[in-house]
Amino acid sequence: MKHNKYSDLKILAFPDKIAAFQEGRITAPIYVRIKPTNRCNHGCRFCCYSDGTKRPKDRADLHLQASMHESMREQDVMPLAKAVELLNDLRDMGTKAVTFSGGGEPLLHPEIVAIMNTALANGLDLSIITNGQLLSGERAQVLAKAKWVRVSIDYTTAKQMVDSRNVADRSFDQVLDNLRNFSKIKSSDTDPGINFNVTGYNYEGLLPFAKTLKDCGVENVRFSPVYVSNFREYHEPIAPRVREQLREIQAICDDRFSVNSTYDLDSPSKSPNRAFTRCLYMQTVPVVGADLNVYACHNTAYSEHGKIGSMRDRSFKQLWFSEDAKKAFCSLNPSVVCRHECANHHKVELFNTLAHASLDNFV
Repeated sequence: MKHNKYSDLKILAFPDKIAAFQEGRITAPIYVRIKPTNRCNHGCRFCCYSDGTKRPKDRADLHLQASMHESMREQDVMPLAKAVELLNDLRDMGTKAVTFSGGGEPLLHPEIVAIMNTALANGLDLSIITNGQLLSGERAQVLAKAKWVRVSIDYTTAKQMVDSRNVADRSFDQVLDNLRNFSKIKSSDTDPGINFNVTGYNYEGLLPFAKTLKDCGVENVRFSPVYVSNFREYHEPIAPRVREQLREIQAICDDRFSVNSTYDLDSPSKSPNRAFTRCLYMQTVPVVGADLNVYACHNTAYSEHGKIGSMRDRSFKQLWFSEDAKKAFCSLNPSVVCRHECANHHKVELFNTLAHASLDNFV
């Protein structure tokens, strides 16, 4: 049976981190998400990092507003020297894994091959979230050694891709060809998957497209509702049809292909209301932006309320164990400032529960 790649219970494999929660100690993050560049070769209608005006290809009148990441600057690119310094710090601190993601398209960074090779050389588990357009050549060869590769998709046809992403119609076949070729060269430990963002313009044809992805060598697909400011109002008209198709897709699942769904309109992760006043997730999986700021999580990246501090004039390690960071860890109150999607809502609840649990022998 395939393991659940998205399980909230993975934290239980790190008893030292749980002990740190209980004792109020700051320890190295287990895993860090890195945004090497904010530049992108797609202009996605659903992109929560763009307000519809930052990327000239994107039409503001069609853009789905998420009201997040308000301080992102598209021109920011992480210098190679800083990326290497960061990865060396993570190695020395005992961090286990990194994911390269957006911001922009991580494979668009001019030195991304060198950066990813540094991560591997430092013994860090490697992963990436990409639009798949550049998943070829030397980039694909390096990622063939990754733990997982997720291609972000919000289309089932070439026309939908053109309309949503402002790219040439040949891009559809390029991405599918890249997936096919990657599935042939990847290591047996590499998990190629899809993050499918369900929207009001792509919610039909999910089953045949899932079959196409399976034929391309994709091993799992996660269907998620696109996050917009008027979340429930946006999704309610399409939700019955989406759920019907997600049930149908289960018929094509087997030992090598699985489907995960977060298409739940009632999930507290999609609500702007947080019942908790502390976030321990930020001590576990922080984000480093292309602007060289460190943020609490990917939902708070490029926002002032999520900023832990800057590593522009110091290393990540110096920042992480500084008084500035300690103050940020203690002062961020999700019930007040996280008035947007919290993709890790359930993990935050679990981490808080573990921090106050009695770890004695009476299980």
